[in-house]
Amino acid sequence: MKLFTTLLSLGLLTLAQLPLASAGTLPGSNIDNVTTYLNEYTNGYTELSSLDFYGKWQYTAIAYESGNTNTISLTENGTPTFSTASNASFGTWEDINFSSEQLFFEDSDGPSNVELDPFSAANSSYFRVFQLTADSDILNYLGNSFTLALGTIIVGFNDNGLGLGDADYDDMIVALKPVSAVPIPAAAFLFAPALLGFMGLRRKAKNIAA
Repeated sequence: MKLFTTLLSLGLLTLAQLPLASAGTLPGSNIDNVTTYLNEYTNGYTELSSLDFYGKWQYTAIAYESGNTNTISLTENGTPTFSTASNASFGTWEDINFSSEQLFFEDSDGPSNVELDPFSAANSSYFRVFQLTADSDILNYLGNSFTLALGTIIVGFNDNGLGLGDADYDDMIVALKPVSAVPIPAAAFLFAPALLGFMGLRRKAKNIAA
């Protein structure tokens, strides 16, 4: 018994010395462009030509490749929610209601306050927008539990605009997902028919009594 206790203690001590799983290094200059990133870090995607982000969403920055500081804020010239100057919050979901709010992208050398919504490839030279066609659970650099689900929107920001720079659309890469409506509990679906049945029986009994 004493030997077992000693071995158990040694095993626990060894586990305590092991490094904890943590987020790795964000992809940087090796991204090349937004599609290179998507090919490496997702399991499938399709590009969108337009999108209206109406309603409640969550968003997070997930990667960047820019020599300048790029930021995202909820208000014009506001405090950045995400910044490439300090990327510790990358992979953390934040809320936005596009019915009353907006996401503004900015590069330290300009342009400033580039609005995301509504997006249309025909009139926006700053963004390429994609939608995941499969769950992507291989973004381990953001943490082992970080998964981008099928349907997640990926936005690639190009801080120079089309024709003014490299058109790589990876200066800031952002994921967005709509906030799901609160589901109706299954018990409610069972309760409704029972209530209707009870009302029918009560009405029948009332007619018989009359």
